[in-house]
Amino acid sequence: MGDRGPDPTPRELRVTSPRPIVIVGLPRSGTTWTLRALRSAAGAHAVLEPDNEDMHPAAIHAKRQVGRYPVLEPGTASAAYRSLWEWALLGAHEDRRARLARRILGPGARSRLHEGRSDPITRLASIVAKDPRPAPEGVDGATRVLVKSIHAQLALEWLADEFEIDVLVLLRHPANVLASWMEVNLKDARNATLETRPEVRSHYLERWGVPLPGTDPIERMSWRIGLLTAALDEARSRHPEWRLRRHEELCADPPGQFRELYTDLGLPWGAPSEAFLEEHDTPGSGFAVDRVAAELPDSWRRRLDDDQVATLRRVLGWFPITSWDDEDFA
Repeated sequence: MGDRGPDPTPRELRVTSPRPIVIVGLPRSGTTWTLRALRSAAGAHAVLEPDNEDMHPAAIHAKRQVGRYPVLEPGTASAAYRSLWEWALLGAHEDRRARLARRILGPGARSRLHEGRSDPITRLASIVAKDPRPAPEGVDGATRVLVKSIHAQLALEWLADEFEIDVLVLLRHPANVLASWMEVNLKDARNATLETRPEVRSHYLERWGVPLPGTDPIERMSWRIGLLTAALDEARSRHPEWRLRRHEELCADPPGQFRELYTDLGLPWGAPSEAFLEEHDTPGSGFAVDRVAAELPDSWRRRLDDDQVATLRRVLGWFPITSWDDEDFA
C-alpha cells in the first residue's frame, strides 16, 4: 500500500488559500477539455497530469513503489508520492533537472511502459527528476492552481486528506469511454497494471467479490472502466462536498454548464472562457480537444457494435456502480 517509511514533510505544510482544484476522471473522460476550459479563467494556472509518468519524469520515481494507479488510504505514508503532489499543487515548476530528465527519456517517452520495466534510461531519468521542488518564489497569492489527473482515482481520498483542495470528479458514459479507448488504442487500456497490483485485489476486488477479467480485449477494457468508475463512486459517497460533473451534461450546453461550474468552483467567468468553448466546438479526433460537443453524448451508439455493448454491460454488472444503470444504455 505504498512506502511506509517516515514522511519527511510535516503534515501542517499544506497548500492553502486559494485552494487548488484537482480534477479527476478516467482516461478519455473529457478531463483535458475541462481543464483547458477552466484555465481560461483569470488568475488560473493549469497543471496537466503531474502524476503521469509519460508526461513528467518526476512521477516515475514518485510512483515506483505505489504503481501507475496508486491505492492509498488516508493516513498511509508515501513520502515520494506526497512530495510529487505538493510540487504539483504549488504549480509544478519544472527546473533544469526536469528538463534534463525529459531529454534523457527522449522522443519515445510516451510509448514506454514505465511500471515494472527494467530500463536503465528510464531509471536514470527518474533519478535525475526525483523529488521535484516548487518554484523558489512560490505561487502568487491570487493564482488558482488547477491540476488534472487520470491516475489518482484510487488515491483520491488520501489526496484530499493530505492537502486542502477542492475536488472535481468528472464522469463520462462508460460506453463513450470504451469507444474512445478503442479509437486511440489507449496504452492504459492495453496493459494489465490494475489487474496485477495485489493492493487492488485486496482493497477492492475481494471486498466487492469481483473476478478478474478473461482474455477478451473488450472484457478487459470494460473491467478497467468498471473498477475505476466504482472506486470513484464509492469515494464520492463518503465526500458529498466534492463536485461532480458528467461529460455528457457539459457537452449539452457548454457555455451554460461551464458558467455554472465556474460559479461552483469560485472561478471568474469571462470572455476568454466563452471564446475557448466556441473556438474548440469544431470537428476533431484523437487526443485533440476540438470536438463538436453536441455530437458526443450519444456517439457510442455509432462507434460500438451490439456485442461490444453487451460485453461492457455484463462486466459493469460485476461492480457496485451507482453513477450509471441500464437506462443509460437504453
